[in-house]
Amino acid sequence: MMFAGLFAMNVMAENVKFTISNMHCENCAKRVENALKTNEAVSEVKVNLESQSVCVSYDAQKTNVEAIQKALTAANFQAEIAKQCDKEEGCHHEGTENKHECGGEGCGNHQEKTQE
Repeated sequence: MMFAGLFAMNVMAENVKFTISNMHCENCAKRVENALKTNEAVSEVKVNLESQSVCVSYDAQKTNVEAIQKALTAANFQAEIAKQCDKEEGCHHEGTENKHECGGEGCGNHQEKTQE
């Protein structure tokens, strides 16, 4: 019986990948991650700064792709659905260790530094 419960939980989990055109730096990546983690249905967030993308694992019975995208938009990010991906395929992640100063749009802290 416990095996059936674990199987059911895995079936309900969904993954989606977004491209975020105005994510330029480590601060942006952290803001993306924080915006998504406020949704209790989101179980995992993997931000890839280099490819300007984020993969999100979520409980499909509690939220949907549109709600996740709205959270990104509310945080001032331009997010487009890159693809739905299943658990086997997954959303691979290189990490966010590539840091740089940018001053690009949507990059709050770095804009302030460049205006000083």
